[in-house]
Amino acid sequence: MVIYIIMALIAYAIGSVNFSVIISKKMAGFDVREKGSGNAGTTNMLRSVGKRAAAVTLICDILKGVIAIVLAIILGNVFSDLSKELLLQISGIAVVLRTYISNIFWI
Repeated sequence: MVIYIIMALIAYAIGSVNFSVIISKKMAGFDVREKGSGNAGTTNMLRSVGKRAAAVTLICDILKGVIAIVLAIILGNVFSDLSKELLLQISGIAVVLRTYISNIFWI
């Protein structure tokens, strides 16, 4: 049970990284949430910063989910007594939930 909670916390932490803010500050020198629609998503990156920044943001956001799932697979293989399917589901839900929360509420 503890491993499921640890995986959820790790995936939640991975989802909390807001790449659009990081990339916009590095590439354009401003926070993307201060321009355009005010959303920290890929579409606002495209409008406010450009195609290259939007593509990098999209790839990084996709990689958040991939990394969380790969970690769940590794953890499932290390601890063979766990339900691997449940571990994958917890990981996927946690990373997407945190990404969704950070984009909606700007946390």
